[in-house]
Amino acid sequence: MAAATYRKGNWRAEVDFEELASGKYQGIVQLFHEGGASVQRRQILHRAANVSDTVDGALAEGKNLAHHLLGDME
Repeated sequence: MAAATYRKGNWRAEVDFEELASGKYQGIVQLFHEGGASVQRRQILHRAANVSDTVDGALAEGKNLAHHLLGDME
């Protein structure tokens, strides 16, 4: 289950985190496009550039990335 979900038009961004082998955390965003009348769906995984020592820090990075990605969508 995603920690946060954002929508813009036919786009949906789900934010979560993953624990890296180093013990640090990285925010991730799954970006979904659900085409209007067609059944075509796309899913793209993005990772935040910065890693964090905490889950909260990773989620904050993921949320920032989600807002940025959706801001670029039409």
